[in-house]
Amino acid sequence: MGYLWFDLEFTDLDPCQARIMQVAMWLTDVHLQPLDPADTGLNIVVQLPPEADVSPWVHENLKGLVTRCRSPQATPAGAVELLCTRYLDRYSGPPADDITARPVLAGNSVHNDWRLASVYYPALIKRVHYRLLDISTLKQQWTGWLGKPEFDKEDVELVKRWLPFAHLDPAGQRHDAFYDILASIAELHFYRTNWLAD
Repeated sequence: MGYLWFDLEFTDLDPCQARIMQVAMWLTDVHLQPLDPADTGLNIVVQLPPEADVSPWVHENLKGLVTRCRSPQATPAGAVELLCTRYLDRYSGPPADDITARPVLAGNSVHNDWRLASVYYPALIKRVHYRLLDISTLKQQWTGWLGKPEFDKEDVELVKRWLPFAHLDPAGQRHDAFYDILASIAELHFYRTNWLAD
């Protein structure tokens, strides 16, 4: 069992109104190394119909992604779940009957992504463990309980330091699902190393 790092970008924080705009996934082992060294993860920009509403926050902060979602190059929404399950087939094998042998969904505030994915991608959610690894929980303990400064996931150099195998844009990728999963892996590596050192 490893971790399925997972992040979504969506049109609205209200799950009843939200449409998924981007899906990012990457499988690692429990030591945070890719299950397959050749794997570069999955990063899908999902097609939005022209009439789809986006929240004012999304309109202001994710303009580039909204434009990509409305381009002909975006992946049709109906094809996304199949691409996700094929990715799992390729890198973690067929669905495990034993739920404890399935990968654990991991990421920052991943419960929110799980909730939306369970509506749009139920076959994918059936492929994962019943537990979640939410890095936000560790963040809360690190900053609140220990009083340590927050890991700045928008600092690309900091993320690179804790995730040297990742290829990152030096300018960073604010509010990009794939960058967010890389930053979450780096953040967990940071906590593991520094928590044990204190």
